[in-house]
Amino acid sequence: MNLLTNIDMETLWHMEFDNLFKTFFNVWYLSPLVSDLPPVGLWFETKDSAKVRYLCQKCGQGWTSMKGCVYFWYTLNISQNVGILYFKLMGQTCQKCNDNRFEHPLWYPEEVIKVLRNIYYKVGQTFYGFVRPNFEKQRRPGKPRSQHAKNLCQACQMGFCSNSSSKENVPNSKTDTVQTVLVVRIANRNTES
Repeated sequence: MNLLTNIDMETLWHMEFDNLFKTFFNVWYLSPLVSDLPPVGLWFETKDSAKVRYLCQKCGQGWTSMKGCVYFWYTLNISQNVGILYFKLMGQTCQKCNDNRFEHPLWYPEEVIKVLRNIYYKVGQTFYGFVRPNFEKQRRPGKPRSQHAKNLCQACQMGFCSNSSSKENVPNSKTDTVQTVLVVRIANRNTES
């Protein structure tokens, strides 16, 4: 099966990111977004999907998703010569336990490499003049046994899932590019006196 443990997965994400993003003349940093809230400020955002595996930490049940979602936010501060790429690996709730806990996905190495190459090309298109990058959509083979359960999907609940219609920037399956949306988020400031 060749799934990655959390430690191996983190190492692979950073190694592949470093290998790709070192070709840009700006310094780029990769960081998981821990919060459920998107970063504040001027960010581009996009998403990708992959075949992933989940394992319930409570009951031990495992399941596969052909549409495991990773969401990216990225920006480039030209004056400081620094780019930041945040990512969030979306979880799923165990159908058996159904206790509103999201299990973290286990990724296959080739799926990690695929989504990092895709975001590399998207960043290259946005900031470095890449023309019509080749986005890889192929996933590891698999046959889903059931329909997508939106009530168990963290990405659906946050409006990020490609099976969810609540987000305007869902990639169109008829196009060959992953859509990117530029968003500006302003922090709420309490003006207590």
